[in-house]
Amino acid sequence: MSTIKSGEKIKIKKNIIKYLLPIILVILVISFACHKIKKEAKIDNKEGLGKDRIILILEGKNYSENDFFQYVEKQLGKKATDLTSPVLSRLVDQFIEERLWLEAARQEGILISEEEKEAYRKSQLDLTQNNPLSPEAESYFIERLMIEKYIQALTTGIEISDEEIRIYYNQNKREFLLPERVRVSQIIVSNEAEAIHLQNQLKTGDEALFRKLAQKISIGPEASRGGELGIFKANELPKEIEKVIFSLREGEISPVVESPYGFHIFRLDSRLEPRLLSLEEAADKIRAKLLREKIDRLMKKHLEDLKAKFNWQFFPDRLSFHYEKENS
Repeated sequence: MSTIKSGEKIKIKKNIIKYLLPIILVILVISFACHKIKKEAKIDNKEGLGKDRIILILEGKNYSENDFFQYVEKQLGKKATDLTSPVLSRLVDQFIEERLWLEAARQEGILISEEEKEAYRKSQLDLTQNNPLSPEAESYFIERLMIEKYIQALTTGIEISDEEIRIYYNQNKREFLLPERVRVSQIIVSNEAEAIHLQNQLKTGDEALFRKLAQKISIGPEASRGGELGIFKANELPKEIEKVIFSLREGEISPVVESPYGFHIFRLDSRLEPRLLSLEEAADKIRAKLLREKIDRLMKKHLEDLKAKFNWQFFPDRLSFHYEKENS
């Protein structure tokens, strides 16, 4: 193991509902991932954009291409003409699915109370710097609240049993192997000379002295905790800092390390050997994972049921861009 001489300076560069909510967000706003897709070609035929051509009929309700373009702009904050046909194809699929969810919510009698609307308005005022939402924008978000409320009602009562957790744990123990980790503390000061002086003091002192000086002198946010940073495994810290810390022995003080935040002195408080999490320790993580998967399966199946139940027709040939079927 390499050693670093005392006083050496190293420079580095600056480097159910709680489980249900992520599923709802994935289903409702998955199209935001389209931001990651690079432009390849704009809409094939711009002529006629904005015309009220009907592209979807659902339970007697007509939805035009204009409705879809407005949906795109609300979802992504950009016009449909800025997007490629593959992206627009997936967005129109998403648009249809949301219309199906909304129709299901309406038929189920899902309503948004005035109190819920007012709470939503207030939350949006904070986000829009006190600029009230337009009636169109408010209507759009009220519909999304209806969908969310419907999905919450649909998934209420889904549970994960202790037996399901135990089976998953026994079949996937590799997921719960913890690698070697280190418990680390630090002192940060803004002056290099002071840092070197402190480092010389600390290398002959004990942990109590480190805690005392951290609380008294350190400018880091963890100073009130005696400099305790926490527990880290490989690749969770900047490489230069990780190299210094993982080379230390338990209780050893590092050389002075300079960063854009100041001059650091690290202490390796302890090493935690690799180990397997117990079933009890892993249970919450497993429960959350299985619940998300169970909700996802239920929603996918329910969406297919809605497609079979409702009277609807999609007219891709009426779109002003070339519609590409998924996985085609």
